[in-house]
Amino acid sequence: MAKPDNDILDQEQPAPKQMSLAGKAGIFTISKAITIITQLVVVVVISHLLTVQDNNVISYLVLGLYASALAFGQLGLPDSVFFFFEKMPASKHKAFLLLLAKMLLGLAFVAALIMLAVSWVGATREGFGEIRSLVWVMMAMLLFELPTTPLPNALIALDRTKAAAWFNIFTGFGQFAAMTLPLLLPDPVAAIPFGLLGYGFLRLLASALIFQSLFKNTPSEKLPKGIAKEVLRYSVPLSLAQIFWTLNKAVDKQVIQWMMPSIYAIYDRGAIELPIIPTIAYTVSAVMMTQLVGHHLRGEREALLGLWYKSVEKVSVIVLPLVMIFLVAAEEFIALLLPESYADAVIPFRIYTFILLQRVASYSNMQKALGATAPITHAAIYMFLINAVLCVPLVKLFGIAGPPLAMLAANVFSWWYALRNIQQLLKIRFREVFPFGFYLKALGVAALAAVPVFGLKMAVDLPRYAGFFILVACYLPIYLMLARATGIIEEADWRRLMKKLNFLHKN
Repeated sequence: MAKPDNDILDQEQPAPKQMSLAGKAGIFTISKAITIITQLVVVVVISHLLTVQDNNVISYLVLGLYASALAFGQLGLPDSVFFFFEKMPASKHKAFLLLLAKMLLGLAFVAALIMLAVSWVGATREGFGEIRSLVWVMMAMLLFELPTTPLPNALIALDRTKAAAWFNIFTGFGQFAAMTLPLLLPDPVAAIPFGLLGYGFLRLLASALIFQSLFKNTPSEKLPKGIAKEVLRYSVPLSLAQIFWTLNKAVDKQVIQWMMPSIYAIYDRGAIELPIIPTIAYTVSAVMMTQLVGHHLRGEREALLGLWYKSVEKVSVIVLPLVMIFLVAAEEFIALLLPESYADAVIPFRIYTFILLQRVASYSNMQKALGATAPITHAAIYMFLINAVLCVPLVKLFGIAGPPLAMLAANVFSWWYALRNIQQLLKIRFREVFPFGFYLKALGVAALAAVPVFGLKMAVDLPRYAGFFILVACYLPIYLMLARATGIIEEADWRRLMKKLNFLHKN
């Protein structure tokens, strides 16, 4: 299918002072990156300052139990903002957000009880007994945070991208302070949950002030009857998908906790998709959601596909070289961040990094924009089942490498399944659902640039704390030259890059 001639992502909006779609995506992506970096720094700090056993407790309580409860409790409601804001008049937005907040508060109580039940079982494992007393604090935290989760999406939908970005930055630094300041106290493991509770209260207060600012002069019009049911029909499949996505992420960690409990913290540190990379595709997609929904509701398939193609291409140019860097420099990256006792974390980290090769788009957001949420649930269920079936036998076969191999297989299937569903929804051929040619070319260029860098790594004994930066410094110029020579980076993008580099050099 032919692409539109205009560069949709770079096109300026008619209003003279309105930011381009690319600019909005850039600002929001940077804010998410700052948030993720602060979260990563938190993990590094507590890994160095707490014992492995204390890390086990905090990881299980905060990154396991609480994160899962927060994901389950959303019931897909925050994702409904983009679709329904586009469908309903602006005069009903205030009432719609209030409805979501009330629904999420009720769900927070249910999620808190589930978290309590799961923690009571998890506390039976040796070294995790302290969980039973600390989980109550995190249950209270859930009541503060869950009702505020739709706010960033609402800000983006209302064309307040900068405000959404600042909210993300506030979130990142708030969480950082909540988890690092307690390390100065005599019992940091007990203090960290209370630090997070304080952050949760500040988040709730900030959300209320932002909401008041957005709608202070807007009367709250009554929503039509049946709107709650309509929202649930849209969001419940998303919530089921979120549940299975979260379970999928938890399967390997639960298996490790039961089969190899002594290395839980080590595995937990390495078994991650480096969050900044998938966030690039997600934030670009989030900023595009209102445009995608609008094109779909108006039946503008060509424009919708043009926007989709261009976003995938732009993101691929950034994501694929980043993935290659971390594949090549996995050992150096782990050594940079974690103590030597965590060296085995590189095994799950490298395998998880392979998954990131397909994180060049938010496939679920594309399906949400098309109003089809049930296929997202089906994909999540299939992914969970594949992972659950493969995880235990692969642990027995390959030890610490087993669970991430199961996750890799599940994600490959999920990628194909999502693309097939988008193809069927748009009634196009499979080869038209994704810019495969550009993607494979970009992947080849990123991989080719990694070859001499890998050779350097094998030939030279790099210093522990500088090795990662040396490899990055070698890779990036090679990639940029190859990408420019092969046309992966377009002329307009190259000029923007050079302009920014010149600005940084002058300043």
